[in-house]
Order: sequence, then C-alpha cells, then structure tokens
Amino acid sequence: MSRPIRKISRVLRLRLQRRHFVWSAAGGVILALGYNAALPLLVSTTGVRAAMERTLDSWSGGKSRINGEPTVRLWPEPLLTLPSATIETRGPEPRPLAEIGRITASFSPLSTLLGDPTLEDISLVDPVVTIERRADGTINWQKPHWLAPSEAAALAQESPFGDIAIENGRLIVLDRMADGSDIDIPGISGTIKWPSFAGRLSTQLSARLSGEEVAWAFVCDDPLSLLAKQNAPLKTSITSAPLTFSFEGVGKLSSVPFASGHLQMSAASLQTLTEWYHGGSTATLPPGGLSIDTRVTTGEKTLKLDELAFTMGGASATGVLDISLTDGKAPSIEGTLAFDRIDLNGVPVAALSPLGRDDRLWRLVESFVAAWQTDVRLSSQEVLAGPLHLTDVAAGVLIDGKRASLDIGDSNYANGSLSGRVVLSDEGLDHGGRLQARLKDADFDAVLGSFGLNGPAPAGRGILSIDIGTDHPVWATGLGDIWGNLTLSLANGSIAGFDAHAFADLVRKGEFFSLSQANEASFDFQVANVKASFADGTARLDRADFTGTSGNLSLAGVVPYRNGSLALAGTLQAEAPSGNQPVRFFVGGSWPNAVISPLSVLVAPK
Repeated sequence: MSRPIRKISRVLRLRLQRRHFVWSAAGGVILALGYNAALPLLVSTTGVRAAMERTLDSWSGGKSRINGEPTVRLWPEPLLTLPSATIETRGPEPRPLAEIGRITASFSPLSTLLGDPTLEDISLVDPVVTIERRADGTINWQKPHWLAPSEAAALAQESPFGDIAIENGRLIVLDRMADGSDIDIPGISGTIKWPSFAGRLSTQLSARLSGEEVAWAFVCDDPLSLLAKQNAPLKTSITSAPLTFSFEGVGKLSSVPFASGHLQMSAASLQTLTEWYHGGSTATLPPGGLSIDTRVTTGEKTLKLDELAFTMGGASATGVLDISLTDGKAPSIEGTLAFDRIDLNGVPVAALSPLGRDDRLWRLVESFVAAWQTDVRLSSQEVLAGPLHLTDVAAGVLIDGKRASLDIGDSNYANGSLSGRVVLSDEGLDHGGRLQARLKDADFDAVLGSFGLNGPAPAGRGILSIDIGTDHPVWATGLGDIWGNLTLSLANGSIAGFDAHAFADLVRKGEFFSLSQANEASFDFQVANVKASFADGTARLDRADFTGTSGNLSLAGVVPYRNGSLALAGTLQAEAPSGNQPVRFFVGGSWPNAVISPLSVLVAPK
C-alpha cells in the first residue's frame, strides 16, 4: 500500500518542479523582452546624440551635427547607432572637415538612465576627412581645447578617446600652395586606441593604394606633447609589398618638424616600386631593390643622415649626407658615399627616359636639378660601365641651379689613370650634355681588347683625350647625334697585323687588294699622333701619323656612320730593296675588311 503512495508522490513532485521551471523560464523571457522593449523608451535619444556631438567636438575642435534619430539595441549588448554626422569649422563661414556615414558605440544603460551617457568602443563607418592647406599656409583644422597647456594638465587623467574603429574611411588632402599635390586615399580601415591623455596612443590603419594593401602603424607614449608641438618618443612604420618604412626615435609636429632616430626603408624590386608609383608598367629597370638604413637627425633647417647604409640594385654604399635649407640660398646636399662596387651595365638606357612631360617622377627630377645645390663625393673600389672596368674611383656630383656634372678626379683603367667630366645641358636633362675624358699612361692594347676591336689598330702606352657632346637626350642619342673631337698620342707601340713592306709592295703592283693580304707582321712605331673630329653623322680622321724606324705612315679621311664605309687617303714610306719612294693609296670598304686601291689606279688615264 505504501509503495503506490510513494510512487504517486514522486510523480506529483516532478510535475511541480517542471511547472516551476517553465514558469521561471517564461518569467525570464518576459523580463528580457520587457527590458529590451522598455529601456529604449527610457533612454533619451536626445541625450546620447548630444553626448556624441560633444565627443566629436572635443576630438576635432570643430562643430559637429548628427542628422536623424539614433537607434538603441540592447541585445546581445547595449549598442547605439547614429545616422550620418558632419563636422565643420567654427566661425561665420563654416567649411567641412569631415562627413561620417554612420556611428556606432556601446554604452552603459545605467549611466544613460542617469542622464550622463558614457560611450565606448566607437566605430566610424564611411568617414571622409578633409585636410586643407590654404594659400596662406594655414590649415582648416583648428586646435582642440584639450591641446592648450592649461587644459592638458587638468585633463591628463580623463579618457576622451578610448577605442575607435574606422571602417571604409577616406582621407582627402588639399594643398592650395602646391599645384598637383592633392592626395585622395580611400578604403581606410583600422583602430585608434587612446585610453587617456596621459596614456599611450596607438594606431593601426590599412588602405589599398594602386592595387596594393598598405598598413600604417603608429605608437606614441606621450601623445599630448607630440600634438602640442613638443618632442615626444614615437614609433611608426609603413608596410606593403612594394615598400616598407620604419622610424623609431623622437619626433615633433610643427611647422618645422623635428625627428631624431633610426630610419629604415626598403623595396624588394625597383621595377615593382616604380610601377606601383606610376600605377602601371614603366620602362625596364635593373634587377634588384633599394634599401636605406641610417640614423637621422633634423634641425631647424637641416637634415643629417649618419651611419648611412645605402643599397640600390647591385651597388652598396656607406657614408654621411647633410641637407641644409638656408634662408636666401638654394637648399643643398653635401656628404660622402663610399661604394664597394657599381655596375651600370644592368641599367638600360631606356630606363632613363621619362614616360612623358606630365610624368610626376620626371617633373620631380627636373625640379630637384633646378632648385638644389649638391656636392657629394663618391668613391668606389670598382665601377663597370659597358667595356670600361674602372678601379679605385674618386668622383664628385655637383648640382648648382640648372647645371649638373659628374667629375671623375681619378681612377685606374688599363694600367693607366682616367679622369673626366660629364656636364648636363643648362636647358634641362632632355637637351643632352658633354663628356670630357683623359686617359693617361694607359696600355692601349688592353683598351682595344676591352672594346673588342678587330683588325690592325695602334697599340702602346700613351694619352687619349676625348671631348664630345650631344644636343639630344641621352636615352635618344645615336652616333649621328654626337659632335666633338679626339686626340691620341702613343709612344713605342705597334700596329699588329700590318706588314708595311708587304703592303707597299702590293700598292706598287697597281692593283686592288684586301688589307688582310698584308697582315703577316707588325708595324712598329716610335711616335703616333691621331686627331679626329665628329659632326653631322660622320667621323673625320683629320690626321693619323705614325713614325717608325722602318718607315712612316699617314692617314686622313672620313667614316660616315650611316653605312660604316671607309673613305681614307694614305701615304706609306717604308724601307724596301726596290726603293724608298712613298706609296699613296685609298682605303675603302668597311672595317676590318678594308679594300686598298693604289692611287695610281684611281688617277691613271683610261
């Protein structure tokens, strides 16, 4: 009897517990629904909108206005959404500073009910910020009140910013003092964290520029000092596939910015970097990248790069550079760069040509040459430029107004000493320039070998002087565009592959013959003097006199570049059993397959 009663009691107890749970759950749901339904009615949208406007005013130093009515959501967490907002300058003629598509923020329900809403974790969606430098040099953004020294100390423990998230932002920079320098950066996203005025400011932002993702990071442990134009420790970096940049040290934001610290910059590929800068393909650049590692220090009007390590392509250098901006004088760059090796063979001539007169990089180079004074001393253990292989090079780059020159004070080439100068035209980089060079005490057998010249040619030790120029851009200059002159003096040398006796005998026979028919010996000379000039697409051999113990040889004539043909007249006086009378001849054909015509054949009556 007791067992059935206990069973009935247990069933009744389970049913009561189940009903209690159901009613408790239903009550919780009703309370949650009531909370979500009633609290938005109790929250003052006017209060939260005013709180957000005060926050935006405090941040910007301008006057903000929120359009439309805010909405409140309490599940799964309290969230406030405000429609579009506008920030303008204060004054009788307000100008736009920023437009924000939407603002969201978390908040404390209790503080909102008490009439003092506290907004946190603010997100700005589709903000557009405009920074404008007017023609008089002033900026459209005004200094916020909290940057005033008297305010900063009192507000040091407040939390004006907290965490701010930016979604799909846009930055527009307008510079009325420099034409063509406006900047428009869309698609900016990231976070700005500033828990208190006395705390650390850190920023992580990213955007897509010309198809590449670019990330910017910034950290400052004393942001109030930095924004108040005082020195402050900071660290910043820019990271992208084409270019990376970082700086860590001390900086100051002012009309004359100050920075002192460690700067690094690198690009894995010059070609990729240039194409990214231009927004498309450009002329082929040499393989390799660019890197700079230095200690940088700026003064009021100076910039100094100490412990500079510089690499571009296959060339690496160390040194020091000083940049000076002096009132009443052109800005200047001075310093020294020491290279281990410079290889110019990988630089195609086409890479020097601009894409057009509107090319930004080209305009920058022209402006630099015209506006700056440069005096940089260069040295390199080895320089490769076409067939030239120079060692122990000491040179200098000089730029003064529109004049630019490269002076080679000394270098070793072909066991001799090479010096020279390259001067660009005063009318601009695309108007050519002039080259003057002097090779002294060199082994010209080695010179001819390095240039790969075939056929009989003078060799020995001597002096070569060249003075040539062009009115055309370097990248568009051909042989026919060069003018100038050349002189060569040799001592105790020889012309290999030229048998003077066999040559004289062939001329005396009065028949045409090939120069290769007299190549079984060499013509030794004691003194050789050669003078040539270049103009109008033609090389003119004014004279080529060779004086030796076994005879004398003289040549003169022209060599048109168009077809490379030879038109030379010559005289050879060589000792021979048949006599010592000089023979006269004409050299035609092309080098080294010259054809010799005895003068007697050309002038003999038919």
